[in-house]
Amino acid sequence: MAYGLWLMAIDTMTQMDKDKIFMFRALELAARGRYGAHPNPLVGAVIVKKGRIIGEGAHLRFGGPHAEINALRGCAASPQGAALYVTLEPCSTYGKTPPCTQALIKAGLKRVVIGVPDPNPANSGKAAGLLRRAGLKVKTGTLAKECAALNPAFNKFMRTGLPFVTLKAAQSLDGKTADAAGRSRWISGPAARLETHKLRAEADAVLAGIGTVLSDDPLLNVRGMAIRRQPWVVALDSSLRAPPLARIFKNERVIAAVTRRAPVAAMKRLKPGVKILVLPSDGGGRVSLPALLKELGVFGVAHLFVEGGGKVLGSFISEGLADRFICFSSPLIIGGTASKSPVVWPDALNLKRKKLGVRIKREFEGERNFSLILLDTVELCRFAPPRQGVEENPAPGT
Repeated sequence: MAYGLWLMAIDTMTQMDKDKIFMFRALELAARGRYGAHPNPLVGAVIVKKGRIIGEGAHLRFGGPHAEINALRGCAASPQGAALYVTLEPCSTYGKTPPCTQALIKAGLKRVVIGVPDPNPANSGKAAGLLRRAGLKVKTGTLAKECAALNPAFNKFMRTGLPFVTLKAAQSLDGKTADAAGRSRWISGPAARLETHKLRAEADAVLAGIGTVLSDDPLLNVRGMAIRRQPWVVALDSSLRAPPLARIFKNERVIAAVTRRAPVAAMKRLKPGVKILVLPSDGGGRVSLPALLKELGVFGVAHLFVEGGGKVLGSFISEGLADRFICFSSPLIIGGTASKSPVVWPDALNLKRKKLGVRIKREFEGERNFSLILLDTVELCRFAPPRQGVEENPAPGT
């Protein structure tokens, strides 16, 4: 039921039901920060007095005011004696902004309802104690599952220091990404390409392998929507074969992930400002993905969006490093005997498996590991049919 309809009947509800309704509204507000808050978490806050909302807020941009502060600033009446509903435990330490707990106490709130504890070790569990000692009533765990689901990347990053890894592929109905000649335009349509840009905007970094860089010459930035800051662009290029004039180097924030095989002369040809990560190699001479994720974590990358190619996606999956897999499927049949697949790993890995394939788990069931998001009517894949005769940028993987 929509929030507005719930509000009409709120006077007849129990306190527990009221708490859920106002927390539901806070969840709706949190989504407003989807393209600007990261690597910070999505947070929504609602201030309620005498059964009515007097203030609302969300954390909209990294480094900006937190949701609780925006809600206090937007109050239509004095928050003295009111209740705060917030999806994530308020911060209690100094960071880019002062502790929210201080502002809540100073505002004279009498009650705080928290969705989930902050997974950040610096904050977890502290706010509730501080607020209780100041005389506020504190309740935790309201809509906890829904509140936790807001921030899978932040939650993992705070626990492990490693990025949450989302893989993305676009394929034909018969599971191909290109024909034998490498032609891939257009597998996905304009709607799917716009959705890809939204996914990039949610991430802190976008990664592609050298095969994709050489074949498609992608930009890998966010276009078609307004954002405050472009994500890092990461080229996975063990021998640094990417030409200095490749379009990825037109971005302001670029990381070239290489191994010791990369020639120093090639490094010197890159434009100033490109960050070069010299990383250990795996058994095949490629960049070690675990080492890369560790270094990206040091850079503050909490969410990594991986766009290809097939061997790169296959490596992330076969090494157990992927958290989410998103597949755009188009009603197009490519066929052929040498057409390319969206996910590739050595056949020897399949021979070692007792069961066929890697089982995909559905996002809406709350399962970890892999998930496919629903769009339109096709289950377990994003679906955006190409428009006949339309060729518009951005192209798949660009």
